[in-house]
Amino acid sequence: MAPALRRRKRDEVGPEGRVASARPRTTVRLTAWEVFEALALTLFETISKRFVKTFELDRSLSRAGLSVHPVKYGAVTLALTFFSTLFSAVGVAVLALTVRLTLIQLVLGTLTAAIVPILVLASRLAYPSLLATLRRSGVESELPFFMAYLATMVRGGYSVEKVIERVAELRVFKAIRTEAGRVVTLIKMFGEDPVTALERVAIHHPSTRFRDVILGYTTTLKSGGDVLHYLEVKTRELFESRANEVRALLGRLASLLEVYIVFGVVVSVTLFVFFAVSAALSVAQAFRAPTELTEFRVDITAPALYNFVALPAMAFAIALAMHLNQPRNPVSYWAVYGTLLVWVPVATGASAIVLVATGGLDLLSGSVSIEGVRSAIYTALTGLLVASLPPAVKYARIERKQRGLVRAVADMLRDIGEIRKTGLSPEKCIILVSSRSYRGLTPVVERAAAALTVGMSLEEALRKALRGLREWFVAASFRFLADSIVVGGGSPEVIDTLARYTQMLSELEEETRRRMRTQVFVPYFGAVMLSSLPLMILYMLLSIARVPLSALAPLVRCMVMGAIANAYAMGLIAGKASKATLAAGFVHASILTVVAAAASLATLAIAGA
Repeated sequence: MAPALRRRKRDEVGPEGRVASARPRTTVRLTAWEVFEALALTLFETISKRFVKTFELDRSLSRAGLSVHPVKYGAVTLALTFFSTLFSAVGVAVLALTVRLTLIQLVLGTLTAAIVPILVLASRLAYPSLLATLRRSGVESELPFFMAYLATMVRGGYSVEKVIERVAELRVFKAIRTEAGRVVTLIKMFGEDPVTALERVAIHHPSTRFRDVILGYTTTLKSGGDVLHYLEVKTRELFESRANEVRALLGRLASLLEVYIVFGVVVSVTLFVFFAVSAALSVAQAFRAPTELTEFRVDITAPALYNFVALPAMAFAIALAMHLNQPRNPVSYWAVYGTLLVWVPVATGASAIVLVATGGLDLLSGSVSIEGVRSAIYTALTGLLVASLPPAVKYARIERKQRGLVRAVADMLRDIGEIRKTGLSPEKCIILVSSRSYRGLTPVVERAAAALTVGMSLEEALRKALRGLREWFVAASFRFLADSIVVGGGSPEVIDTLARYTQMLSELEEETRRRMRTQVFVPYFGAVMLSSLPLMILYMLLSIARVPLSALAPLVRCMVMGAIANAYAMGLIAGKASKATLAAGFVHASILTVVAAAASLATLAIAGA
């Protein structure tokens, strides 16, 4: 044997004569969260089994679509609750022993230590229900569109499996695409037939409407009934029920806004009266004893917590409730939010410049005067406007491009269907209708016709025409048109069906937007009230006690800054209520911030400060 071969054999044989593996050893690295999950299972696995049965976590996780074992989820929940309790109690105890706390601060710390574990446990228990609600609302928002698309595909001769695979790839759907992906997974990975996979996904779905429609569809398939008739009847029923839901939605939105105004304004004014009376009595007593003036300090802990914690938390809860109730579409406005992130550093720099220019540097040292309050108003106003106006302009441009497109799409499809009856090809029909006016949709149709004229395929032509367009309804309608032509040959019956469904969708979409616009004025009323009433009440109380407003400058600053911050939040909620997206709220937030700042400055001027 050659020496080189003998050396290679020695290298491959271990010290005990075993042949060494040629595959290198791999080390498994666990993340911190995986280590925590292992610790949670070690400590709480036994208790977690009873915990899961008590709260029915297996059913909740299945309805939410979470791929996690219930015992594991329960063990992590118990571990988070236990450690949050331990850390909160130890933190408050250490703080009480090392820092001299007032009675109010000690009570608030104890309440915080008691509330934090409860919030952790409640949030973990509510998380699957929240996901199930989002899953249900997302699917029900897209279900009429999906049924219209399914009816069009079935009329064109597509099989169930092909339709599901097609829907799983369509970007015009979001929630329905996720459900179709689950069905495709069951078919491709677990070998189930399409009908059984559809039934398995539908049975455990949180949406009763989706479950009834899909199970009725699969039953019709199994029994050999008229599938197309069933789909058309169900589609009409879904559109009618959706229209009724839009009308009922207005009542829910109005109720949510009324609750927000009641708690955000009426309760706020009541509490601020209490804060103002307490502060006015304290400062009046201090003015009667001038020797105590040097030791007088205004405690603004409670007003600050209410202004900057309680009210923003309530605004977030109202916005979340609106999000869960409002109909949504898969189009996102990340460009608007990206613009906000870009301008936040600029806003920070502009605020610093205004703070220096208005002489507000004393605020950084803790010294507060009425002039410092005015400086804080100008600084906050500058920062919020610089950060919010560019996103507002970005959204306004997007909204201007989308205005009137819903009705224009329905008109265009109806014209294509009529021309198609003459025997022209679908491509020729699109080229012919490009000479007509469809308002904001005309450039899109012209680009599609130009692309078809130079020989592009229908798919490429429509993709080129829709580039840069963010209106989901238009993208979905063109997607349905392309598939109806590819699948069904673009027969007049298929295009007529699509045009009829599109007309119904356009009417529903327009009614939704028209009715939501009326909800925008309620937050304006709340912002004006919250900006002026507390300061006026405080001024009147101090006038009776013959105490200058400057004596309570820290409380005035807390009220003013809280009013501006909550006016900004109310503007975001106004946009959410009117356009079903927070991106629309930057316009209202900018206006309400100016209104709140102007009301605060006017109140200070009236008070003679």
